[in-house]
Amino acid sequence: MVENWVKRLTEDVIGGSPVEVGHRYLHPEQGVIEIESGQYWGTHGLSNFWTWHIVETGEQKCGYADTWPEVAS
Repeated sequence: MVENWVKRLTEDVIGGSPVEVGHRYLHPEQGVIEIESGQYWGTHGLSNFWTWHIVETGEQKCGYADTWPEVAS
């Protein structure tokens, strides 16, 4: 488990989670996506791995998130 002080120190430098489950974002290559699951912090450190679907096609994708602009649902 990652200690809270490590999380605070890390997030002070690089910021917190770039996305949230249930929110929509404008992905630079895939268009509007909606985050379905994932996590910023894993058991042993940063994870930032997420699963989403492309709103227009419903296609499932996954990968590491970036600071994409949020889109109103």
